[in-house]
Amino acid sequence: MKTIQTLIATCIFLFCISCSSDSDNGKLNAEPQGLCANVSGITGIYWEFAHSIPAPLAQVPVIKNPGGQFIHSLQPLIGFTYPKGFTAFEVTDAQTATLGVNLVRDDNMVVFRWIPNTQAAGQVSATSIIANEIDGVFAHYGFSGTPEVLCTTTANNTFEGISSQFTARLLRFDGITAQIWVRSTYAAGGTFSAISVTTAPTSEYETQVMDTFFPINFQLFVGRDGTFVDNDNDGVPANEDPDDNDPNIPNNTGG
Repeated sequence: MKTIQTLIATCIFLFCISCSSDSDNGKLNAEPQGLCANVSGITGIYWEFAHSIPAPLAQVPVIKNPGGQFIHSLQPLIGFTYPKGFTAFEVTDAQTATLGVNLVRDDNMVVFRWIPNTQAAGQVSATSIIANEIDGVFAHYGFSGTPEVLCTTTANNTFEGISSQFTARLLRFDGITAQIWVRSTYAAGGTFSAISVTTAPTSEYETQVMDTFFPINFQLFVGRDGTFVDNDNDGVPANEDPDDNDPNIPNNTGG
């Protein structure tokens, strides 16, 4: 797999939408399907969205109050418009081929972290990686207690001889709701992972999902026709392709 040019499109954001003229991002056509019994409404839909379950949105969600544009210096595909009151920090580590972005609201209470590519030698479980990410979330908010675990998923898959592991957590702690997921693909003697972290105060979590998290997801992965882009034209959409810049890398779905 490539390093600098790799945008591991193992982001499992898969959804169906029907566009409307309604300007309200918060309009839904249905409730979640019940993948996690502990959550409903937008929180449940966003959890299912991370598991390749279509989000019943009434329209394409957009940033209502654009405040800036982020474009990664090494991978322009990691680029999006973000709301006012946020600051984007580029994430780059040549040793681990890590590319991504941390978008943080200026009061540090809302975080959108997207690392589409990071690599490690040997096989490193997604559960180990997500544990580190969760520790990072707790450190960011200065939390040292025990969170409420609302939803959890861990799934292993093998496709055309390529193994992968997907793991996700939905947590609440100290007035914060956090959704974290990791997908790791094991190939060529290494671990290739994608990481997503979205956090916000519980009282405004669903507002941030609709006004910040969903709109950025659309910008990153959805074409103008409302479907996923296929950058390498291999017939496999970005959300199912472990390297959407290389048509020779096989499909690897799961989660």
